[in-house]
Amino acid sequence: MASSQERDLEALISRIARSRGEVARDIAHLRRRLDVKSRVKESVLSKPLAWLGGSLGAGFLTSMVLKRRRLRPAKTEEVVKKSLWTVLLGGLFTLARPALQSWALREFQSRFAQPRYSQDKHP
Repeated sequence: MASSQERDLEALISRIARSRGEVARDIAHLRRRLDVKSRVKESVLSKPLAWLGGSLGAGFLTSMVLKRRRLRPAKTEEVVKKSLWTVLLGGLFTLARPALQSWALREFQSRFAQPRYSQDKHP
C-alpha cells in the first residue's frame, strides 16, 4: 500500500511541477502583453513609415477639429461704417503724431529737465 501512496505522491509532485511551469509561462506571456512601452517601441522600429503617416494624419485631424471658426458679422453695413471710422481716426492720429510728440517733449523738458550748465557758474 505504501507503493500506491508513493506513486500518488509522485504523480501529485509532477502535476504541481507542471502547473508551476504553466503558471510561469502564463506570467511571462502576460508581462510581455502588458509591457506597452517595449511593444510600441518595437512596433515603431519595425514600421517607421506607418507610424509617421499615422502621426501626420492624427495631427491633421486634430487641427481640423480644434480649429477656431470665425464668426461672421450679422450686418455688413455696420462693419463698413466701423472700419471707415477706424481708418479716419487712425489717419488723424497719424497726421497729428509729430505735433503731439513735440508738444509732449517740450512739456517734459519744461517740467522735469534741469539745465546742465547755469550761466552763473560758467561765463
